[in-house]
Amino acid sequence: MHITFSLKVQAKEGTLMFTDRAGKTVPFSKEQTVQQKVSMITLGELCGLPKRQLAACFGFKTRKSSYDIRHTVLNGSPADLLPKRPGPHTPSKRTKEVEALIIRTRFETDLNRDEIAEALTQRGFKVSARLVGQVRADYGLSKKTDDPHATPGAAPRQRRD
Repeated sequence: MHITFSLKVQAKEGTLMFTDRAGKTVPFSKEQTVQQKVSMITLGELCGLPKRQLAACFGFKTRKSSYDIRHTVLNGSPADLLPKRPGPHTPSKRTKEVEALIIRTRFETDLNRDEIAEALTQRGFKVSARLVGQVRADYGLSKKTDDPHATPGAAPRQRRD
C-alpha cells in the first residue's frame, strides 16, 4: 500500500502545529516533548530536510540533539524519551545531623575547618572542608569572638576605648 501525505510544520509561540492540505491542524505544546521528538524523527525519516533545519523547527538547538533523539526513538525505550529531572541527582550531604556535628565539633575543639572535615570523614561522614566552612559561616562561627558567651550568629561586640 502506498501512502502520500503533505504536512505543513510550524512553530507558533512555543506550540508545534501540523497542518494538512485540507487545513486540518493538530497542535502540540512544548510540554509534549515525547510527541515532538517522535514527530521530528518521523518527518526526518520520511522527508529529506537537513538535520539542523529539522531540529530548529522542533525547538532543538543542534544537529547533534536530533541524532541523539533519533537514536533514542529508534532504539530506546519510551521511558528514555521522557524529560530528565533537572538539578542534583544525589541527596545533599548537608543534613541537620552533619550541621549539628560541625557546630558541636567547632565548640568542643580548636580544630580549623580542614581538621573538622577530616575528623568527620573519619567518623563516617563524607564532608569537605568547603562544606564545613559554609556551615560555620552560615551560623556565624567562622571567627572566634571576644565574648565566649555570645550567641551563635551574633556579631562580635565592639570594644570601647
